[in-house]
Formats: sequence, C-alpha cells, structure tokens
Amino acid sequence: MSTTEKQTRSWKAERVLDGMGKKLSRQITGSLVACVHCGMCTESCHYVLANPGDPTYAPAYKADKIRRLFKRHHDWTGKVFPWWVKAGSVYTDEELEELKDIVFGRCTNCRRCTFSCPMGVDLATFNRMARGLLVSVGIMPEGVAVVSKDQWETGNQMGVLKEDYLETLEWMEEELQDELDDPTVSIPVDQPDCDVVYSINPREVKYDPRTISDAAKIFHVAREKWTMASEGWDMTNFGLFSGDDALGGSVASRLYEKVNELRGKTLVISECGHGFRSTRCEGPNWAKFDVPFVMESSIFTMLRYIKEGRIKVDKSKNPKPVTYHDSCNFARSCGITEEPRELLHLVCEDVREMYPNRAENYCCTGGGGAMSMSEYTRERLKSGVVKANQLEATGAEVVVTSCHNCVDGLTDVIRHYKLGMEVTQLVNLVANALVIEGKPAHAVVPGLEVEAGSNAQA
Repeated sequence: MSTTEKQTRSWKAERVLDGMGKKLSRQITGSLVACVHCGMCTESCHYVLANPGDPTYAPAYKADKIRRLFKRHHDWTGKVFPWWVKAGSVYTDEELEELKDIVFGRCTNCRRCTFSCPMGVDLATFNRMARGLLVSVGIMPEGVAVVSKDQWETGNQMGVLKEDYLETLEWMEEELQDELDDPTVSIPVDQPDCDVVYSINPREVKYDPRTISDAAKIFHVAREKWTMASEGWDMTNFGLFSGDDALGGSVASRLYEKVNELRGKTLVISECGHGFRSTRCEGPNWAKFDVPFVMESSIFTMLRYIKEGRIKVDKSKNPKPVTYHDSCNFARSCGITEEPRELLHLVCEDVREMYPNRAENYCCTGGGGAMSMSEYTRERLKSGVVKANQLEATGAEVVVTSCHNCVDGLTDVIRHYKLGMEVTQLVNLVANALVIEGKPAHAVVPGLEVEAGSNAQA
C-alpha cells in the first residue's frame, strides 16, 4: 500500500481508534503496557494446546494485535518510536475484519492466561474492549448481532415472547403438581414483598424448562416465599460478550428495576456463570445503579436450605459417578469454587475431580458467546480436544456444571468426541435427591447455620 493510500482511513477505522481512547481505564491500560513477552501464558490457552506449532494462537500474539493500536495512538513510546515498540494502526475495513476474527474467533475471554501471567496482564479485559469497539461500527459475527438485537428488543437474549414465557411457567406448574400429587404447588409470578425473586436464563424457557420446575420444587419443599417476574426476568447479559456497555447497562437495569418494583428482598440468580458475573459484579457499574437488595447465586441458596434443614436430601438417589466442571466466570472471575463442590458432595454418592480444576480449569469452549458464532465452530470444536481429554480421564458418567453456557459447550464437545457422557446442573441433582413426605434424609448436615444472604458478595 502506498504512502498516499495509508493516509486514507475508513470511517469505521477512525471511529474504532477514537473510541479506544474513551475506553481506556487504569485496568486496561495497565494490562496493555505490562506484557514483557515472557511466554508464560502460551500453554495456558486451550487454543494453543489444540494447535501446536501455530504461534498465532498464543495469548501474547493475539494481545499484540490490540496493543499495537494502543501504542501507536495512545502511548508516547509508539508516537515517538513506533518501529521500536512495534506500534501500528488500522486503515481499512478489511483490517478490522481480521481483528474481528482474532478477538471473537480465537479467544473465549476465559482469563486462564491471566492466571499464568507474572505481570497480571488481563487479556480478556482489553479483548472485550476491542470487541465493543468493533461492535460500535457494525463489525461482529452474525450471531452476536442477532442475539444482541433480541436482547435489546425483547428483553431477553433468545427473543422469548412474554406469552410463551408465561405459558411455559404454567405448563411447568401443572407438571409439578402432577409429580408431587399436590394441587397447591405453584410457580408464582409478580408476587410482591417476597423473600426471593428468582431470575433465569432464557435457555431454560426455550430448551430446558425442567430446570425451572426443579427450582420450583426446591422452593416449594423449603417453604420459600418466592416469585418470578413476568418481565425483566433474564439474568443473562450479552453485553459482557459483545463488549457493548450500553446493552449491558440496559439489560441489568430491567432486572434491577423489576426486583425493586416487586419489593423483593433477595435476587436469586439461577445457575449461569456469565449471568451471575454480569448481574452481581458488572451490572451495577454498567447500569450506574445502586442495588438495594441482596444478590446471590442459587448455588448458595440451595446449600443454605440443606444446612438450615429446610430441605432434606438423600445422595443415594444420585448414584452415578459425576465430575464438576468449573465455569470460567464462576471460578476465575468470581472466585466461586468450593460451594458447588460442597453441595455436590451432599447430593451425589460418587464425585470425581477433573484436573486441572477450580480457577485453573479449562474452558468448555462455549465461553465469551462462542456458542452464537457459527462461523468459528470448526476452530471451537478443534480446541475442545483439551476439554474432551480432561473429561474422559475422570471416568465419570455425568458432567455437572453450574452454567447454561457450559451445558451447551460441554454437550457439543461430548458429542463431537463421542464421549458418551451426560451433562446436568446442580439444581437437577438437588431436586432429584430431595426427600419428601417424611422419608429419612441421608445428607443433612446438623449443627451448621448459614445466615440468609451469606456469600452473596462472593
């Protein structure tokens, strides 16, 4: 490209570079300048491990595609000595498309590389920034555009209509009444002044309504005063994946405002890693909302019910060998690792760890919104060999995860590598282990008291 052509920059490229300056925070800037290219992050990435000999998958290489723009336009070293610090720029929409393939297609924002970095470089933080800048000029995978549009327009990321949602709740209520032979069982909607407002992932309505009925069963047996909302019930937030803070704030506000409207005391968030992180940790900042109520994962709610004796469980009802998959957002981004294991050991007979685990666990391959990006399916499933090997080594028949995104990611990996394993969630196992009508409980923990709302700040 000639010097004259290099000076002509597309309006999209101009907007991306200008937008970067507005997005730079202390955290992002610190990560952009701190990398010393030591290579410690390289083998932490499942993309690298699945593509040996290809340096373009290395976290530092991917980060440098963003870092060079920062150096050239927002750091003095790149302005004075661009050749020395390898600063660069973007000029065409084609170059932005190449950047899109890196930030969306070669990284799930799992943050595992950060845990291996001696300098604390958080690639996921500025990778999300880059995604948001591209989204602002309409450059994104088609699936990201579709899901974001649905969440903007319908209030939930799967475009579930209100009538379909309410019909599903009624259907689950009827089935639960038949199962328990109890016509008083209900799934309340828009009941004010409840102790619990229960929020869910749209996937539960569309693909897995049994998780709703299982949660309702647990609330019923625990004699909880609870409700679900008719609107503003989606606790997922595609703004985390797309980098669109405006979308993130809008979605979070709908949820918070509905809980306030119902005067709920605690917002219980069903099992979803990114949903919990978005709602509890990131949402208040995106929405600029001072949240007046307690927010906690349903993991803590179910564990508390058992410890308080509000529900009784019999682990012999779940005899199959199980292993637990740590969601990236739960384990690495929110530090929730022990509570799900404690709960699992109370409701299952045979629990086996996969290695590595907890904050060092590998991504399910579906993180960062990857399940919506069909154009990168081949690369995603190829990288899934790392997860497949992890799962197979446990000898377990069932994989348990506390994240709907991980349910889909793990299911894809298991199917692709023909592992023959089941995937389920803690709510299903707890509901299955429930002891009802005075039958003897097996796994109640006497003498342990947990205050309501404890661990909500995890």
